[in-house]
Amino acid sequence: MQSISPAKSMRMTFIGPVKLAGVLAVLLSVAGGSVPVAIALEGVHGDGGPHPAMKAHEAIIGGAPARAGTFASLAYIVDVRGSEVGQCTGTVVAPKLILTAGHCAENVKTGIVNKSSGYVVLTGSLDPATIEPQVSTVLGVLVDEAFVRRVDDGDAALLVLSTPTTAPAITLANASDLRDLRAGTPAMMAGWGRTQYGQRRPIERLQWADTAVQGSRWCKRNAPPFYLRSEICTIDPPRYSTGGCNGDSGGPLLASEPTGGEPIQIGIAIHVYGRCSTRRPTVFTRVDPISSWVHTWIEAYKLPPTPTPTPSPPAPSPPTS
Repeated sequence: MQSISPAKSMRMTFIGPVKLAGVLAVLLSVAGGSVPVAIALEGVHGDGGPHPAMKAHEAIIGGAPARAGTFASLAYIVDVRGSEVGQCTGTVVAPKLILTAGHCAENVKTGIVNKSSGYVVLTGSLDPATIEPQVSTVLGVLVDEAFVRRVDDGDAALLVLSTPTTAPAITLANASDLRDLRAGTPAMMAGWGRTQYGQRRPIERLQWADTAVQGSRWCKRNAPPFYLRSEICTIDPPRYSTGGCNGDSGGPLLASEPTGGEPIQIGIAIHVYGRCSTRRPTVFTRVDPISSWVHTWIEAYKLPPTPTPTPSPPAPSPPTS
């Protein structure tokens, strides 16, 4: 039997003495000061964790820079914790809520939720280093209660923004949207992750790539441990040229709406295998089982309607002589 390497989360961590220019400088200054950083090879699920060979957050391998006017709902997430900085991708699901991976929101070894004060979220820009984004800090971190960190099952979380974003909310798939999801369904992934394994500098422009949904039997055999009710796995046959890597965790898997129209989000990027190998699958949390949980929080943080201005009373008529 062929040996399958353990899964690796795609959260990316920066540590060390090297200062990074561009987007990280913007992020760190907003977060309250300059923190010297360099990319580390290990992430939250690094060696010695519950998944010994798991990679830090995923990034797009074999993709292309996103074009202006596309992927308007994506968010660039940075978590500053002392001299360590973590990077993830996310999606806007409401003006004050960002959907991302659960392992982007907590310490997966201890289960302790990350402090909200460490986060900076950028929206409204595919390239935050050159196009000014909307910047927000975070008021709250909400990890899905169903997240089983030991095996990466139910890997999802929400970040509550301190300032509402004007970026459009993405549409999340529901159970009826995914009823006919089958092997070979075309899909797209997107994120700010590495474009090759071992890359030492962060990607500043959002990347995207085509991929294809795989069947449950194939995923159980090639993406262990795989949970049919809560996960989707993808790969790019016959080219096998695209996949996730460090930095893309929390990014979306997108597919066409059954009735056409704008793509909808069907998954959240959570882990890969090997050294971001494109011959191994990328695994995503399905969004349909968590959609009711997400919508509960969307309702809780719904912005009040803008009040209708009261019309001014007419000016009094001048007195007649």
